[in-house]
Amino acid sequence: MTRQQVIDFLTSGFALANLPDSFMQLQRIANDPHSDIEDVVEVAKRDSELAASLLKLSNSSLYNSAGDEISTIEGAAQLLGLRKVVESSLALGVIKKIDIDSSCLDLCCFWKRSLAVATLSEDVYLATPRHLKTIVDPKLLYTAGLLHDIGLLALVQGFAPEMVRVVETAIAEGLPIQEVEYREFGFTHQDVGRILFKKWNLPEELQCVAGYHHNPIELRRRLFYPLVDLVYIADYICCASSRQPVSAFKPKMYEEVWRRSGLSLDMIDSFSDRLDEVVASTEAILSC
Repeated sequence: MTRQQVIDFLTSGFALANLPDSFMQLQRIANDPHSDIEDVVEVAKRDSELAASLLKLSNSSLYNSAGDEISTIEGAAQLLGLRKVVESSLALGVIKKIDIDSSCLDLCCFWKRSLAVATLSEDVYLATPRHLKTIVDPKLLYTAGLLHDIGLLALVQGFAPEMVRVVETAIAEGLPIQEVEYREFGFTHQDVGRILFKKWNLPEELQCVAGYHHNPIELRRRLFYPLVDLVYIADYICCASSRQPVSAFKPKMYEEVWRRSGLSLDMIDSFSDRLDEVVASTEAILSC
């Protein structure tokens, strides 16, 4: 596998070579302070698969404890609320597009982790010192967490035998997967993710998340430290729980990142109860 082969695959072979139109529309809605629930409803009405998923989500026991049947997009939007509809729609817009052989990657586990990181990134942001809140755009957090590891999916879908070998080696040697990737290929799934984000014309700070979420101390763009750090910390908290995958996919501990974010390692334990809620939410979305 060469870098050029990967770039060629990202351009013409990857299931998400281009982000879905509904995702891009919802991204614009999420970033527009003047948007409201009606804008989201209009997007969903033009995407039958998304509409069906939102209806299923709104009728799930997690969000509809009363058991009243919801049969319209407007009803689903009213029940779930603007934020949940936008975030669920963003997630469903990409999750539905990718199919990978389960023998190569547990796709359900991958999306559970990505959805959990997306949600926890927002929670961690609320705990950061006030001066960092003036630097990080909170509207980027969910997308950053949701798609931070998308480069891994691209490599597994396009180059399954090579990636299976990399994962097996990482597990056997007790190394992070990105270290084995770099040793074998000269680049990592972080580099692939950054290429994809740039191809999708996503903001540069999101490109930095894709490129440095496993090793944020290597990022030299100081302005983008906080966003990358928040996603890294959210990922670390998720992986500190017993629900998470093998050590090859767990971030290394960088205490410097925690210090410069003004956050305490005690957060790992304090988020244990919150993780139960997050996992329930991710399972509801993945069932749609």
